[in-house]
Amino acid sequence: MKIESIVKVDITRETSSKTIRDLQTIAVLSVHERFAEDYRIYEDTNSMLEDDFEVTDFAYIAAQRIFAQDPRPKSIVVGKIVADDPQNVDYVTATNDLLGATSEWFFLITDAKTDAQKEALADFIETQDLIYITSSSDEATVTTATTDLASKLSEKGLNHTLVLYYDDANVVAPEAAYAGRHASATIGSNLWGYKTIVGLTANKLTSTQITNLRAKNVQFYTKVGADSVVAGSMNMVGGEKIHVMLGAIWLKVRIAERYWNLLYTNERILYTNAGIDLFKAELYSVLSEAVNNNILTDESPFQIITPNALNLTSQQRSTGVLSGISFRARLAGAIIYVDGVQGTVYA
Repeated sequence: MKIESIVKVDITRETSSKTIRDLQTIAVLSVHERFAEDYRIYEDTNSMLEDDFEVTDFAYIAAQRIFAQDPRPKSIVVGKIVADDPQNVDYVTATNDLLGATSEWFFLITDAKTDAQKEALADFIETQDLIYITSSSDEATVTTATTDLASKLSEKGLNHTLVLYYDDANVVAPEAAYAGRHASATIGSNLWGYKTIVGLTANKLTSTQITNLRAKNVQFYTKVGADSVVAGSMNMVGGEKIHVMLGAIWLKVRIAERYWNLLYTNERILYTNAGIDLFKAELYSVLSEAVNNNILTDESPFQIITPNALNLTSQQRSTGVLSGISFRARLAGAIIYVDGVQGTVYA
């Protein structure tokens, strides 16, 4: 007699995870008709040439700048906009269309030319878990004027947009080089500044111009001593630190993913303390990863608060909605400037 006739064992293969979003990929969205699809993924520019891109195309130039950096992203998403009038493109609609086709990107670069187009796009991106990176060569940016793009976006407090000032309007997509140098790093591991960018020439800026750029939360490429580097306040245009904003979005996305994964991979989670503890464990795991990524610090341990199922009313439990989960955690922060060094020398 076989064991199977007495003890029957069935193994069901369960999906171990669901949706882990790529938070290091750049999308380049521009007007062209080089392929039929809404987008394609490229790992180099040679493949773009095979798809009949011209070396003068915005998408090609942006990709070339991205892939020239070291380190650089493994791949990029190249989106397509079909427009009868390239000068009158609705970039908000185009970005929404790209999101509908693929959400596997985090940083956005476009060939938007007017301040009005860029401002509308920055307004839209503020409502998304995305980052928009653009540039400006407007001379008003380095003055105390308030009519330039950076001033408008800064006044609105838009913390999902990065602005790079570059003084040569003939240079196409300098922001692509900036993004390419930093986007491939694990969020939390870099400052988005003080690094050399391949393919860009450092701008000569006066101390007054630098003061004005910092006041508008604009990054710029200049000489610090003998080194050509990205400098600035290291802020999003709205004033929040770049690493803080990226870390906050990382936490939001990763927590949502882990909680969705729990619901997706379990047939049912009981509304008990044991069931609630499953969500607490996932949150603990995400916060621990954030510590490892230097988004949070372990010098002050994070705290997680979850509700006690026994203290909830029958009405609360019958809704099937779990609420009351919260956490407190200290950001790791970053040292950007050094001030107040004092010393004494003597013979």
